[in-house]
Amino acid sequence: MSAERRHGVAVVTGASRGIGEAIAERLASKGMSVACVATSAANAEGVARRLADEHGVATLAVGMSVQDQDSVNDAMAHIENVLGPISVLVNNAGIAGVVSFLDMPVESFDKIIAVNLRGVFLCAQAAARRMVASGTRGAIVNIGSVTGMNGLPKRIGYGASKAAVHHMTKVMALDLVEHGIRVNCIAPGYIKTDLIRELIDAGNLDESLLKRRIPMGELGGPADVASAVDWISSPEARYITGETLLVDGGWVAYGYV
Repeated sequence: MSAERRHGVAVVTGASRGIGEAIAERLASKGMSVACVATSAANAEGVARRLADEHGVATLAVGMSVQDQDSVNDAMAHIENVLGPISVLVNNAGIAGVVSFLDMPVESFDKIIAVNLRGVFLCAQAAARRMVASGTRGAIVNIGSVTGMNGLPKRIGYGASKAAVHHMTKVMALDLVEHGIRVNCIAPGYIKTDLIRELIDAGNLDESLLKRRIPMGELGGPADVASAVDWISSPEARYITGETLLVDGGWVAYGYV
């Protein structure tokens, strides 16, 4: 991955912890100004302050409900007013649900779709419109999942939302290419985050089985996803758009149980 310094403003949703925090950290370490977005500004304040102190870049903690159009538009306007034109958007915010198809309440399904799919659409559209208006040749990176490629039990809402994000990435890329905006997707496998730890502790995932199933024999780390986001949003990947890059230790490639 590139060690070159970068410029511009990156917006990272779901940046208060886990993969989102690692992505914000990686982009700040390269010299980018970073808007750390969470459901409330208070939730992202600690990360934003730490990145500013450690990397000497401008940061901003932003509260946003990704599924609410007015909230998204207000937040994007605030980010540009404070930090400048947006050049990179990382759609990382998401929620999971581990419930069998027969038992899933429609309210839970709707909430997952609203955050994971509608949220990506709204944030990408708002950021892209601002990139076009400012003449910025930007990059949008959506965070998908291996569950959007393989059928996993009890992931009806989550898997459907991520599969749709993968496809939406292709359409966004085609519609925005004339404006010099690239759109790609990173699809992580099982990554060591608080969410995965909670699922393991609740008995919904078996860590030892996961490690045996992953060809590389271990769960990935948030930094593995962050480095992929850094590269695919950088000028080094200037000829790549509409793609979904797996960061899964070989999970999808492995055809045996």
